[in-house]
Amino acid sequence: MKSLNYDYIVKLDLYDICLAIIYFAIIYIIAFFYKRTKIKNNPEYKYFILALTLKVFGGVMFALLTIFYYKGGDTMGYFHGAVNLSNAILERPIEGVEIFFSRFYNDMVIKDNSVVESFYFMNINATDVLTIVKITTIINLMGLYSYGATTIIFSSISFLGVWVAYSSFCKIYPQLSKSLLVGFFMVPTIIFWGSGILKDTVTISCIGWMIYGIANIFIFKRKVALSVLIIIVASIFIFLLKSYLLYLLIPSLLIWAQSNIKNLIKGSFIRIVFVPIIITLFGTSTFLILSDVSANAGKYDVNNLEKTLEGFQQWHGQLNESLDQSGYSLDEMEYTPLGLLKITPSALNVTFFRPYLWEVRNIPTLIGAFESFILLLFFVYLLVKLRGRFFIIISKNKEVLFLLIFALTFGVIVGISSYNFGALSRYKMPSQMLFVIALTIIYQTSKKGYKKIN
Repeated sequence: MKSLNYDYIVKLDLYDICLAIIYFAIIYIIAFFYKRTKIKNNPEYKYFILALTLKVFGGVMFALLTIFYYKGGDTMGYFHGAVNLSNAILERPIEGVEIFFSRFYNDMVIKDNSVVESFYFMNINATDVLTIVKITTIINLMGLYSYGATTIIFSSISFLGVWVAYSSFCKIYPQLSKSLLVGFFMVPTIIFWGSGILKDTVTISCIGWMIYGIANIFIFKRKVALSVLIIIVASIFIFLLKSYLLYLLIPSLLIWAQSNIKNLIKGSFIRIVFVPIIITLFGTSTFLILSDVSANAGKYDVNNLEKTLEGFQQWHGQLNESLDQSGYSLDEMEYTPLGLLKITPSALNVTFFRPYLWEVRNIPTLIGAFESFILLLFFVYLLVKLRGRFFIIISKNKEVLFLLIFALTFGVIVGISSYNFGALSRYKMPSQMLFVIALTIIYQTSKKGYKKIN
């Protein structure tokens, strides 16, 4: 019985390179025309091509490094599975489509097992892996089996989710379109780990789509039906790939949403009567949604989180010892509310400000170390410069509050579960992106003469 081959290596040939160049050209032609149609009423679109270039560049660099530096890994396993599922769909359409729409191997009813046996699809019994393989299969068929073309399409599609979130924030903070580029598109770790054929690339894009949907409904009051659909679809993808993100993302987004409700309700008396009712409904809805998510989240069920976190720690600890990867340790963990509170400062420090420069063992960790050092300097600068105003801005700015609620709570979870700087750099991307955006807004809005649209 065969499984995904994570040591599978793509060999770049003339076909792959030429096809990648062709798709690159097609995507950029479309992007240039799209920019021209949008830029008149959306000034932030002057950065559209730059942002897309950064995303595609990150995807291409990641693809090259998986071939020539890492020589395997998760991405190769996903692409290998996608190639074989693509073969199944094209060679035996009925069985191939049946596999595509199945949840697990045990749910498949295959008349001819030899069809599946040759496609390395027998042991994919994890929903997240099966989902990313299916997504990659669709894009692989679009990319005509080219790893380079598939990567470029993958990064370009994922870029759209981040872009619509960026565009939404630019409409709230029109003076910050240039500054906001940094958090959304210019963090090196996110450029690299958030652009290739990985689950993280999809989930970050989905987070962007959810931010876009919430902003449309509660701030801009436009495209409500479409935005609700977008939120639902994005939530489903996150649930299938990394359901634990929803534990924190949904409450954070709903807090941001309810803080904007007063802008939708006219009249002080009506606000006094209805806002508490709506807030109560939001709280109840959040509880019910998260209860349902937890019940269907498998190893990410809240009742299994302690065991899951311990498993992550042990696995990454083994990687540190067996592969000499860059690891770290925190104080002994107690899985109680008080224990979590005690370890929170250390967890946040490791998520946002480590690895330190002297903890570097390889090139990717070196990039992360410089990135963390710059972020630490920027954070300390804001604290020293603004002092008490730093916390006043947070308390009064709805967007910053939402961003930090998610970034800090998720940052704690990531810090106590990774224990390996390589894994940390991937897992922390959602919290890191939102943290950098929050600090950028704090810095820019603290300047004299700044005015926000709402």
